[in-house]
Amino acid sequence: MIAEFSPVRSRRVSADVMNQILDRIKSGELREGDVLPGERTLAAQMDVSRPTVSTALTKLVEAGILRTGQGRGGNSEIVSIWIPSWLEERGPDQKDEPGAEAIFRVLEARKAVEPRVAQLAALRATDAHFRSMQNSIDLLRQQRDDLNKAEQAEILFHRIMWRAADNPSLERMMKNLARELSPIHDMMLRTPDDYEAGIELHERTLRALKRGDPKEIEREMIHHLEHFEGIVSDVLQRTPHRRIPEFMLPSLG
Repeated sequence: MIAEFSPVRSRRVSADVMNQILDRIKSGELREGDVLPGERTLAAQMDVSRPTVSTALTKLVEAGILRTGQGRGGNSEIVSIWIPSWLEERGPDQKDEPGAEAIFRVLEARKAVEPRVAQLAALRATDAHFRSMQNSIDLLRQQRDDLNKAEQAEILFHRIMWRAADNPSLERMMKNLARELSPIHDMMLRTPDDYEAGIELHERTLRALKRGDPKEIEREMIHHLEHFEGIVSDVLQRTPHRRIPEFMLPSLG
């Protein structure tokens, strides 16, 4: 059963309706074959007009994500989880690509938080979460010839893990950090070797999550995140001026 959508409270009403649906897809909550509630229900849940919902759904149909009139009761059906790059609109609060120091600060924040989120995910994840994470790895392996899809598959693994932690505040925090890193996310898969390393990192992280040992999970997450940090340093030809103090990092002994 699809969880209710949230009321829209911004001036970019149609875009926010669309983005709520896209966010569910990005997090793995909506998958191909899922059927959305009807326009009237969506309008009531999001507290917007029905024409506003119709406009948003039409844009998703044009993007090849939805098919209208094919689901149960004539509702829209998810026919693709792949989001074309042109649909990712830049909001008014989005800035140009961040500078090196800003990037390293976000990476520092992610390294301080995501290992803890992963530990919670190991405690609270269901078999369905683990299957979804494995599916995201399989998708990543299949999309090596399409960078846009590969990037989506790579972040899908993390977003499923954040959702599995079952803490909405932490999940929002991780989404915000990921949004700040999105302009440079393609660095993760820049070469065939990086691509293979990315697949291996996800597989190792998933194995650690399934085993549930907190120290192993922290070790794998730090290794995972430091790999990305190393790629960023190499591409930007910069190293962070500040590093996370040792006492803030997990004990890996």
